[in-house]
Amino acid sequence: MLIVAEGPMGVGKTSLTQLLASHFGAKTCLETPGNNPFLAELYADGRHALATELHFLLQRCTQWQALPDGLCFSDHGPDKDLLFTAQTLSTAERELYLQIRARLLPQTPQVDLMIFLDAPLAVLHSRVRARGDHWDMAMQREYLAGVQARYAEFFAGYSGSVLDLRGEKLDFVAREKDAKILTDLVGNKLHELGWRN
Repeated sequence: MLIVAEGPMGVGKTSLTQLLASHFGAKTCLETPGNNPFLAELYADGRHALATELHFLLQRCTQWQALPDGLCFSDHGPDKDLLFTAQTLSTAERELYLQIRARLLPQTPQVDLMIFLDAPLAVLHSRVRARGDHWDMAMQREYLAGVQARYAEFFAGYSGSVLDLRGEKLDFVAREKDAKILTDLVGNKLHELGWRN
């Protein structure tokens, strides 16, 4: 069973993924943006967009093909690249990207539950800056706003099972009580979907 936390950068996807995996005794599938040598320049001025996206595609191909059995939490979903390439690539580049994607990744894994996280743009931007990662420091606020809008559009048309936490004021990193509320919410949703621990 694959559970994915999704939303714009700085919203807490990786922290949530690790919290839930630890709580439920599950495996994780984590994105590693620090391994992408093109990312900082993409965030700074849009350079190397196609190389950035292809690097992530190769990373995800390896991850999706090696997903563990049983319950797994991920901080990125199999359609994430479709949102980002719509923003970062030209029409011709995206067409090429999609052709390569279809060859390398003919089938993506089924997501059993999507957890949608969001926060005000100013909060996201300050969190991204506070992380201090060299690639994140180059990110423009306008780029982040575009990503946030694409996620809202994606989830407005998403037909799968979603736990929408956009309106929740939960600080699951700093407050143990909020972490408990969140793990209970996810646990209830997992049981609805037929998961038994």
